[in-house]
Amino acid sequence: SWPAMTDSYNALENLEQEAQALQIVRLDFKENRVVVDEDNLKIILDNLKLTKADAVSIVAIMGTYRTGKSFLLDLLMRYLKRWEASEHIATKKRERQAQAFKQAEFDAKIHEGKSEEEARAAGHKAAEEAVRDMKDIPFPLPRNERWTMKGGTFPPPSWVHSSSSASSQSNGLERESAGLADGGSGFEWRGGMEKCTEGIWLWSRPYLLPYEGRKVGVLLMDTQGAWDAQMTKEQTATIFGLTALLASKFICNVQNMLSDDKVDAIDYFTTFAQAACSGMSSDEAPFGNLDFLIRDWPWYEKGWGYDQCKEQSTQHLQKMLNSGVAGRKETAERLKEVFRTVSCFGLPHPGLGVLEPSFQGEFSEIGSDFFQLLDEFTRSFFDPKSFPKPSSPLGAEVTPSTFENVLKNFVEAFRGTGSAAVQLREAFVKVEVFKTRDLLLEQFKSRLKQIAPESRPLDPDAIEDEGSRVMEEFLRNFENKLRSFKLPDENQQVAEFKDSIFQMLSKRQSDNSEELNSAQMKLLASPAVGAGVFFMTGHPVIDSCIAGLVLWIQTKKRMAELKKDSIDLEVITALCSDLQKFAKNRIRDCQAMMIAA
Repeated sequence: SWPAMTDSYNALENLEQEAQALQIVRLDFKENRVVVDEDNLKIILDNLKLTKADAVSIVAIMGTYRTGKSFLLDLLMRYLKRWEASEHIATKKRERQAQAFKQAEFDAKIHEGKSEEEARAAGHKAAEEAVRDMKDIPFPLPRNERWTMKGGTFPPPSWVHSSSSASSQSNGLERESAGLADGGSGFEWRGGMEKCTEGIWLWSRPYLLPYEGRKVGVLLMDTQGAWDAQMTKEQTATIFGLTALLASKFICNVQNMLSDDKVDAIDYFTTFAQAACSGMSSDEAPFGNLDFLIRDWPWYEKGWGYDQCKEQSTQHLQKMLNSGVAGRKETAERLKEVFRTVSCFGLPHPGLGVLEPSFQGEFSEIGSDFFQLLDEFTRSFFDPKSFPKPSSPLGAEVTPSTFENVLKNFVEAFRGTGSAAVQLREAFVKVEVFKTRDLLLEQFKSRLKQIAPESRPLDPDAIEDEGSRVMEEFLRNFENKLRSFKLPDENQQVAEFKDSIFQMLSKRQSDNSEELNSAQMKLLASPAVGAGVFFMTGHPVIDSCIAGLVLWIQTKKRMAELKKDSIDLEVITALCSDLQKFAKNRIRDCQAMMIAA
């Protein structure tokens, strides 16, 4: 709903000032193992819950040491920030227009006695006036069709300057930033040769975006530079594996061109990933979208447009995957089987200024061709038709509530010293079990609401009989699904599932019993109370006066709460809600007393 979306956006804006990159996974080189940072993970989980998102989508980047991964993520972050700000303002405008329309229509009908058509016209006029001071944040803007490679200098796309909150942008208070170091923080990066990212990092502030009618929290992930002197082939595969598993969009950042060693390094992981996934049920590839992003691509010709540049990048990928190198055909098949899509895009060199140790992200030092093609890449990479599709390794969709379990299970898969394929398969099985359990628990909760609705009290024996029958049905269903996994701790899993559904049923029984006990007390007290009321009033005029007095007091209370000087649509709506709630409670009392009697 609009108010819920607005509340989520406002909560995220409050996080903006404290947002930072947090390391959630690090490599312990002494003991050769991966470790989760529990404190940082908790911050990420708490922030995800603030979004009230339905699912989580992770955008990750990995690649060669010192090839500008963190620098690129900072730019992508600005694109997401502008997109979210556009959605935020559009949502806030719709909400404000709806409220203004209802109030103006009500006043025109009730206070001014206007016709239905005149009242609607007044509503539309008020809705238009209500958002007159709210500045739109258009997104995305049309691409620069005048651009051609080496054909002139153009300003950076407008989203590059996005470093302020949605409110600041809408109120026209945003100051156009001159560089990445101006107006906001981001992933740590620096010019020169010294690296600054180790392990796996997440930006602490999620971005809330719509996807197919749902709210999705987007997290940005940065990783330690692969293939550097510190990391062995196995450690690189560990970081690559965790990143590829968690990401819905995975950028493999490479320098100059695709090469056999980079493709073989990726294949090192996909080989045992394929073995781990064999025979396991999933309607789609186990991992997300793999995008090879080639940095400092030097082969675009002068005068080429966007489509010609993209075509050359695609041909480069196909040439590499279809080469005559031994085993390359099998590698290509594995990539297509393991990832949903595999694509390639080349970015030209951003300019010699970025190589200087003193470079602070000044846009004036970055080449125009780099910015124009980066804009084209982001449009394709963040296409609303396919993004933000939730991360769902092996079909197990990641949500704010399951993110912790999914991450820790996959980290555990890379901790041991046994076969990587076997460990990864076990992690997949655990994720599948979690998915199955959570789905059945949701179904049980829904079924329980059908047989024992919270809207009315019920006969305790009916709840016991029907609840026990449904509980046994779901328990058998869970046991049947677990048998296919052949788990060593199957009995423990069944016991935990049984305990979960038993607690749900017991809670409903306890609430029902408490309501019936209360009804018994009311049943005993009602003759005395009824007689007292009758002798105190006993006259319809007096009863009407008392009812009017109660209504007047409640009206004044609501006006004070809503800070209103007179009765309007909002006050009347609140009073109607109070009356409805009062009527429902009295009906529930009668139903409970009938059962208790």
